[in-house]
Amino acid sequence: MACIPASARAIALLTEEFELYLPWIMYQGQTYSAFLNPENRKEQVFRLTDSSERENKASSGGLASVGDELEIFLPMVSYRGELYSASLRHNANSHFQIKHAAKLTMPEGRGAVLSVKLMEIKTVDQIAIEYPFTALAGLNPRYDVAVYRVGYQTQDAFGNLTAASGVIGTPIGIPTGAPLLSFQHGTIIKRDHAPSVNPEESGTDLALFLMGTRGYLTVAPDYLGFGDSNGLHLFMHAKTLAWAVIDLIRATRSLAADGGYPLNGQLFLAGYSEGGYATMAAQREIETYHADEFVITASAPMAGAYDLSGTMLQQILMDKPLPRPMYFPYVLLAYNQIYGFEDDITNLLATDDVAETIVELFDGAHDSDAIDAALPIIPDELFAPSLLTSLKNGDDRQLRVALENNDVYRWTPVSPTRLYHCLDDDRVPYENSTIAIDYFIAAGANVELETLFFGNHLDCAIPALLSGKDWFDSLAELP
Repeated sequence: MACIPASARAIALLTEEFELYLPWIMYQGQTYSAFLNPENRKEQVFRLTDSSERENKASSGGLASVGDELEIFLPMVSYRGELYSASLRHNANSHFQIKHAAKLTMPEGRGAVLSVKLMEIKTVDQIAIEYPFTALAGLNPRYDVAVYRVGYQTQDAFGNLTAASGVIGTPIGIPTGAPLLSFQHGTIIKRDHAPSVNPEESGTDLALFLMGTRGYLTVAPDYLGFGDSNGLHLFMHAKTLAWAVIDLIRATRSLAADGGYPLNGQLFLAGYSEGGYATMAAQREIETYHADEFVITASAPMAGAYDLSGTMLQQILMDKPLPRPMYFPYVLLAYNQIYGFEDDITNLLATDDVAETIVELFDGAHDSDAIDAALPIIPDELFAPSLLTSLKNGDDRQLRVALENNDVYRWTPVSPTRLYHCLDDDRVPYENSTIAIDYFIAAGANVELETLFFGNHLDCAIPALLSGKDWFDSLAELP
């Protein structure tokens, strides 16, 4: 068995069809998982249809707890990607009715600065030498750039304050206010590839120095699971990615204000691959909940997997070689920690050997290439037949709903937004952007999709970033 540590917390899932999945529920000292189906949706009445004992025991209570009169208390339930607390009153037999539901309250202290440390300074001449393509791209260096490592507070998937970290690239000696650019990096697994440890490994150095020398104060979060944050990175989890971005922006603004560093109030968001997904997640979170605090000047999500439950899921259901075998196991491990599907990860994967390999290699010491080389590339050899069959038949409601809850395109952007994607992207299909743009336009948003023709996912990164830079420059008030 490839067991993961038992968690006393997990997020319940409520589907669009009003099916309720409780991954951890404690009753009379024992932990269970349970399913409730809608009995009367109008009156919000559910019927308990299935429950099973968990193999592992929660050490300090389950997600849900059952009171003396069989009232069920839910600290966290996810519906349409948003988090609520709720309680269910027992009516009769196996019927339960929602008694109380409220939007989850966010903790105070998010964005507080915990530490600041200078990492390095590059002069204009050093930037020109180390990044020779800057001249070809018309990126004439103007300012020396100092890079700082910053520790700050954000929120974890379960609503707790937690330490996080990131980097800030600061133009030195600017005469007037700088625009603030938040850059979200692409997929990494190895801990020493985090921006606050080695910016070059994630491509974050390009944003820090090439945008910093232009006059943008540039920030880049590590994401939870890297830098000052322990544990597995919660890969493609929209909320924690968005919170890590927003709270680093808050920390940066606080540092700038305390240090008298001039900002001009403009805010730009950009990112590539997982960073494109994180950019869209952060934009949605800002515009939905923090419009009184932030005004986004422009947002440029690039090559992101915005349609997890559709386009990305189809990659493993088509019986074709996977372009990046480690992607979906990464999602499974992360979502299992959040939503508590399985005590034994082997139940989701093809064999014990595959499961043991995944648990061993996703330890923060191996990079994505090493993990890809160790994994089968055919979905049938990577995932459990029962998982693939249930996904194809639409029976695996928990995982499908978790993916739907983390799709990031079902909203209406209000800020100037331009998506960038290469037509021949081999890892994150172009359809992610066409589905998102079609939804946005149908919802009445003023958005654009810039289609690039520079090759595959890796080849397209720099052309996309340079195209986004040109758009930002046309809007920015640079010092």
